[in-house]
Amino acid sequence: MTGSLDGVTVIEVGVFLAAPFATAQLADLGARVIKVESREARDPVRATGPFVGGVSSTFLRLNRNKEAVELDLKSEDGRSAFLRLAAAADVVVENLRPGAMRRLGLGPDELLARNPRLVYASASGWGQDGPLADQPGLDIMAQARSGLMSVTGDPGAGPAKVGVPICDLTCGLYVALAATAALRHRDRTGEGQHVDVSLLESGVSLAVWEAGRYFATGEPGERHGTAHQSQAPYQAVETADGWITVGAITPNTWAAFTKALGREDLYDDPRYESSTSRLELRGELIPDIERTTRERTTADLVTTLVAAGVPCAPISDHAAVFTDEHLTERGFFWDTGHPTAGRVRQLGSPMRFSRTPTRRDTTGPDFGEHTEKVLAEFAPKPVAAPGDDLLVELEDDMLTVTFNRPDSRNALTFAMYEALYAACEQADADPAVRILVLRGSGDKAFVAGTDIRQFAEFETGQDGVDYEASIARVVDRLEAVRKPTVAVVRGACTGGGLALAAACDLRVADTSARFGVPIARTLGNCLSANTISLLMGHVGPGATLDLLLRGRLLDAATAERAGLLTELVPPEELDRAVDRVLSDLRRGAPLTQWAAKEIVRRMRRRLLVPDEDVVSAVFGSDDFALGVRSFLAREKPDWTGR
Repeated sequence: MTGSLDGVTVIEVGVFLAAPFATAQLADLGARVIKVESREARDPVRATGPFVGGVSSTFLRLNRNKEAVELDLKSEDGRSAFLRLAAAADVVVENLRPGAMRRLGLGPDELLARNPRLVYASASGWGQDGPLADQPGLDIMAQARSGLMSVTGDPGAGPAKVGVPICDLTCGLYVALAATAALRHRDRTGEGQHVDVSLLESGVSLAVWEAGRYFATGEPGERHGTAHQSQAPYQAVETADGWITVGAITPNTWAAFTKALGREDLYDDPRYESSTSRLELRGELIPDIERTTRERTTADLVTTLVAAGVPCAPISDHAAVFTDEHLTERGFFWDTGHPTAGRVRQLGSPMRFSRTPTRRDTTGPDFGEHTEKVLAEFAPKPVAAPGDDLLVELEDDMLTVTFNRPDSRNALTFAMYEALYAACEQADADPAVRILVLRGSGDKAFVAGTDIRQFAEFETGQDGVDYEASIARVVDRLEAVRKPTVAVVRGACTGGGLALAAACDLRVADTSARFGVPIARTLGNCLSANTISLLMGHVGPGATLDLLLRGRLLDAATAERAGLLTELVPPEELDRAVDRVLSDLRRGAPLTQWAAKEIVRRMRRRLLVPDEDVVSAVFGSDDFALGVRSFLAREKPDWTGR
């Protein structure tokens, strides 16, 4: 079985706790987490003791189930490598000082422009904006400003810090929760986003009782030691050999508690009739209770109170916790091996799933341990050479992509989609590129959709969902190219080809062009919401439905009237028309052109809606399997509606 987040790739640029703790949760849930560090700025936890076999014991646990990559993000090579990782990732999590990633050219705006489906999560002390944003923000400062230290400790004593870095850890949990929520939104709409979580607000969010009191009475919270803010007895009481905690605040548990202690006199005392009255008299009630509990051992009291149905527990130190019988029997702890540290006992995840168990694989990685493997995996895809299925040529300031399968009407293979993605990356990365142009080889087609033979291996509706998501990734990348993009259309522009043409900024066609999505007649599959929204943006919902429901092709003149084309010319004038369009584009201000593209892109993406259930139902249908078989056999399908 695989984890809930299997298939999700997370890039971490994290130090100390908030980001690494967040990604540890995501890794536990099955995500692939790649931890990026530089030689000059390693995660300081690596140098934090105690050490086992020369390795930080804490690091081995906090960074379990991760891969480690060494990159100098201040160098051009390191930055380029990080951009490749982020372009293929689902999530980036960072907790550097606000603005640090932007100064490296790796902020959310830059990465989302390259990968619109990316979830970019930032953890910081005070948030990405506001008066405090530029100040250092460590856990103890967040505990102080959040009010936590004002309510922690004994009455009359000075402020105390919570015993664990609660703001760091809570911030990490919120980052993990926010990232999974943003992934859900991304999977429904195709739209990534920036997530901003602060230690301060994470700490303040825990003040549930204090907020209830302040906003009702105007009174701030106070220190109560182990006691509850508003009910009693709900606190630690001393025993003969230690301490136990008790929560006897309801009528039933108060009655059972006093009876179990043999203190019916307390129950009968009208001053202690309610939890509220017991709270007001807590100063004399608790010492009276402790006169009894100090005469009995912790074990005896716990046994007695549990038998009586009174909520209670011993106060355990971590030596007892890490050998606890209950935790051990439930398999909370698990072991990994390390070359020098030996056996490493890990804390388990408190999240338990009946179908997608949490991951239990490796200890925290050595510095840069996976650099070579990961960078090789994410290395730039080689640009297709002349004679291959997709040609990429740079001439002056124009990068031209030619779909080069004229005998198959330039139908796209999955490899061609990936090569187009790489070409979009090249267009943005190369300052010499001013314009990106897409063409089809020959005069029969721009692109006549996806090569149907690849669908023959589909078995379930999920195959269709995965396919549409992979195509959406390429279409999104094409639409997000920062430079103007032009589709030059001759012949058939159908299915996936129409999606690519629609994702370009401008479309110049000759009168031989034909546009449409004939799948209702031929294949019995469906388009994603991503592609349909592109068509609606150009021709409107009525014309889009006409294309999809009737499966007919639009001739070039009809497509021009519908608003799909920028220019329509006779075949012999196509190249001259393209030159005129390119000349106009070259005269424009690049940033103005980018701004116009980006605003239109954002407006278009607001149309996206959830579509996985629809896509899965259609691609998983008998009709789709029949449609593929019939298409490949050149037969007419006999649709069943199943």
